[in-house]
Amino acid sequence: MLERDENGQLIQEINSTSGGGTSIRWNGTAQDGLVTFDGGFQMTLLPGGMYLACPTNVAKSVAETQSFFLEFSWMESPGKRRRLVRTFDVQGVVVSTTYINETKL
Repeated sequence: MLERDENGQLIQEINSTSGGGTSIRWNGTAQDGLVTFDGGFQMTLLPGGMYLACPTNVAKSVAETQSFFLEFSWMESPGKRRRLVRTFDVQGVVVSTTYINETKL
């Protein structure tokens, strides 16, 4: 879930309770439905609580032989989000597809 801090900076914090627990925090900015996070990642906000997330420059990831992922997400109901994540290898070949159900605690 996206939130704003006191300086207007966007923050996405993801916490997982599986595998001993993990917390990931992303900082970014938003303009005209595009959220750009530090580190070269972006989210395109779509109507109905949906978004598409990917590296800022997919072509660069492939050219630099870096694996990458694309994510499509939607809000099922307040506090419940669904995510479909597709991971690609350094040649751009799909290596996995993951379906995730999230609940805000």
